[in-house]
Amino acid sequence: MNNISSRKHCRFSEEIIQDCLLIMESGSVEELFEIIPRLGVLRDPRFISPLINMLAQADVKRCEFAAYAMGAMGNQEFLDYLKKAFLKAQKVKGFGSQEFLIAVIEAIGAIGDDAAVEFFLPILKSSDAPSQLRMLKWIVESLGAIAQQGGTRSLEALVELTGHRNQEIRAQALAELSVAFWHRPNEISEMILDRIYELTKDRTPMVAEASWAALQSLADVGCRRAESFFRS
Repeated sequence: MNNISSRKHCRFSEEIIQDCLLIMESGSVEELFEIIPRLGVLRDPRFISPLINMLAQADVKRCEFAAYAMGAMGNQEFLDYLKKAFLKAQKVKGFGSQEFLIAVIEAIGAIGDDAAVEFFLPILKSSDAPSQLRMLKWIVESLGAIAQQGGTRSLEALVELTGHRNQEIRAQALAELSVAFWHRPNEISEMILDRIYELTKDRTPMVAEASWAALQSLADVGCRRAESFFRS
C-alpha cells in the first residue's frame, strides 16, 4: 500500500509540475502569479531555466513574477541573475516598474538571507538621492525582514544605518530594528536598546520620533527594558 501511495503521489506531483511548466510557457499574468506558492513547494529543477528566461523578458509583469518565483524557490543559482535584474529594474520606467523593483529586492533578500547584506549595504551607503530614496527604504525594509528571521549581519547593518546621512533612512532603520524583535522582545541586546534610546535625543525630529516609536513598539510586545524607559 505504501508503494502504491508513493507512486500516486509522484504522479500527482508530476502532473502539477507539468501544469506549472505549461503556465510558465503560455499562461496569462494572473495564472503566473497564482502558481508561485506551488513553485515554492515543489522547487523542481525544471523551473529554473524558464524563470531565468522570463526574468530577462521585456514584459515587466512577467519579470516581476519571475523574481517572486525565484524568491519562493530559494535557489542560490538565481542570485546572480537577480543582482543583474536589480540593475535593470532601476532603469525601468512606467507601469509596473516599482513593483518589479520591489520583487527583485525581496527575492534577493529571500535567497541571499543574511548574505544579502553584502549586496545591499554598499548601495545604501553610496546614494541618498531623492530619486532613489524610495528604493533605499525598500531595501532597509528587506533587511528588517531578514533580521526578524534571525539574520545577525542584517541586524548589524540596521544598527549601522541608524547613523546614515539621510534622516529617512535612519528613521526607517530604527523602525526595522523594533520589528526585528517583535517575536523575541527580550532578546534585544543592551547595545541596540541603548542606541535606540540615544537617538530619542537626536536633533532631527524625524529620527527622535522614530526612536520613541521603536521603543514604544518594543514595550507593547513585552520588552521589559523598553517598558522601563517609559516608567522612568
